[in-house]
Amino acid sequence: MKKSVLLVLVLALLFLCACDGPGADPQRLEALEAEVAALRQEVKQRDQAFKDELIVVRKNLENIQKLLEVDESRAKIREEAESGIPSADKELDDKAKSFVDENLDRLLELTRKMLDKMEKEFDEHLKGNKETPPQGDEI
Repeated sequence: MKKSVLLVLVLALLFLCACDGPGADPQRLEALEAEVAALRQEVKQRDQAFKDELIVVRKNLENIQKLLEVDESRAKIREEAESGIPSADKELDDKAKSFVDENLDRLLELTRKMLDKMEKEFDEHLKGNKETPPQGDEI
């Protein structure tokens, strides 16, 4: 909206600058009027496109809100169902989680050791390659 007002003001200023003399060229005046009309039409089309896009965005937001409400109700149902799980199942879940955590920690530690070893070997390899370049008579 601000852009269109600014555009109209600039065009009006150009129009007034063109019409300052008593003997204004009628062809030039008609060309300016046609340009202003075309710009106004373009602004109307752009405004309509923005309105259409805002309508689409609003519909998308409403759909997202509906999906969130459905997900929230599903989460409540899930929580209610989980509260009825026997303690043996919860205990089994806890054991499985701790087992996974321990194995993941062990795997990460082994990976870290392997990477350290590989870096050390790579550094040694680089040092071996950089020791002394062969002289012309050694080649």
